[in-house]
Amino acid sequence: MEEIYVSEVMTKNVTACSPDTAIKDVIKILSRNSISSLIITENDEPVGIITERDLVAIMEEMLNDIARDHLPIVHFMTSPTLTIHSHITLREAVRFAIDKNIRHLPVVDRNNKLIGLLTQTNMVRSLSYIAFTLSRKSS
Repeated sequence: MEEIYVSEVMTKNVTACSPDTAIKDVIKILSRNSISSLIITENDEPVGIITERDLVAIMEEMLNDIARDHLPIVHFMTSPTLTIHSHITLREAVRFAIDKNIRHLPVVDRNNKLIGLLTQTNMVRSLSYIAFTLSRKSS
């Protein structure tokens, strides 16, 4: 069976924002785009990530301090963010995600510029397709 590479299954048009974007604006971006993570970039390089998991913790904090909704996302994002390169195999990327317990992997080129995002959904869809294809060949 031939290998599948991250570049074949990643999300290519990644929504991103700068570190100075206010948390309330980040929440609007996530909601309006129906996405579960947002990559924070400087000069097209990923410097952080904010995910649904992070937002739950942020909302708990904000219950006690409403003034925090104007703070820039740099105060909340996970940084440094773990990234992968598009030329690695899906198998390697899945192993990395499992080992690190993460569901969103920014994909960078050789210059560390953001070129895509590999999500848990991308991985499950790809692996499901592989399993389906293999099961049809064996029957």
